[in-house]
Amino acid sequence: MRKLALGLVGLAWCACSGSGDGGSPADEPELSGGSAQTGGAVSAGGAASKGGAASKGGAAPTGGSVQTGGEAASGGSAATTGGRAASGGSSANQGTLSERFPGDAGIAGDEAVLFFDDFEQGWGRWDSPDADTRYLHLESDAAEAHAGERYLRSTVTRDDLEEDEYISAAPSFELPHRVDALYWRFHVRFPVVAPNPHHWVRVEAGDESYASSGLANTVPPGDRGFWFDFDIGNDDEFNFYTYWYKMRSGRCNDGSTTPGCAGDQGSTYHYGNGFKPADQTPFERNEWLCVELAAGVNSVGDSDGWLAFWVNDVEVGRYAPGEPEGTWLRDSFHEGGCDFSACTAPVPFEGFDFRSAPDVQFKRIILDAYYERGSSADKREDLESRGLTPSDDQTILYDDIVVATERIGCRRD
Repeated sequence: MRKLALGLVGLAWCACSGSGDGGSPADEPELSGGSAQTGGAVSAGGAASKGGAASKGGAAPTGGSVQTGGEAASGGSAATTGGRAASGGSSANQGTLSERFPGDAGIAGDEAVLFFDDFEQGWGRWDSPDADTRYLHLESDAAEAHAGERYLRSTVTRDDLEEDEYISAAPSFELPHRVDALYWRFHVRFPVVAPNPHHWVRVEAGDESYASSGLANTVPPGDRGFWFDFDIGNDDEFNFYTYWYKMRSGRCNDGSTTPGCAGDQGSTYHYGNGFKPADQTPFERNEWLCVELAAGVNSVGDSDGWLAFWVNDVEVGRYAPGEPEGTWLRDSFHEGGCDFSACTAPVPFEGFDFRSAPDVQFKRIILDAYYERGSSADKREDLESRGLTPSDDQTILYDDIVVATERIGCRRD
């Protein structure tokens, strides 16, 4: 697997399942797009998001540098509606969308593109919200934008969290049609040192009526839907946090739920299964990053589903049949193995059996920043223990978003 050297701070990552060796489950009222997840209430201004895709192949975004230590990932179109996705590989020698559409000019008109927004035209391209909210603001400043003049700012303050324990700042979009492979590229900037969200962006798959909101600690039905979050630990490193019908519990060492099992935690829980690529280096604050997520559903009855992501067009993580090698322990897959006494020898990853019915396809993206009062306080305390002075404003900037059924790549100007 190609690795990325990304640059900032480091807290031991937690998938918020509380399933570390000997750990207990976290109280996780997970929130997606403006409706309360189990155990929490949403504050004003959140909105569910819909539909998504990711990107590939371009140069480093304006203001950011290509991270070192990795090799650019190659090409990647995959099957669209009704077809099974390959593991992110290229099926044509046409280059990425960003290579074919410099500066993203005309990219929205390509048949592979499901969604495009550079924020230059206001809020109209999202399902919700359709205007600024308490936590989401369209800004106009060419010096701050990744490109053009406008960008989206998400800000949740320390005072906001004193008022509301759970806050989701989330624009939403539902795909015009459901697809079997999804690529989602966005440019993002973290301008200040601050606690990262409890959970971040989400991709939802399902049948026509399925929605993932409010289903923390719940195993999804295989014939209805699944979803994954793409998260950032307080160490400024990335991970997938995934719910599907074959997901593992944090109760037993082997991921099962049998009372009296090896490593029995005493209660059954199913929080998102964690996948964090090894050997990441924290990204640089206050620089625009190009992030691309990609996923493919499985053929029904097989485990050939996959997840991947790139930063600044360098592949950082890929989870597909046969790669990487690692060790499952409870609800987390440890790339390269792990050092706990219960760890077994690393073996190739088996791939994902995400769904048991062909009607389950990708349908929605959620550009979420979901915060919890207690989680943010713990992260703030950790940053302060390292001699850092975290801002009271937890701010994230977004620009130049594309969702498609093939590799997109970083915007090339």
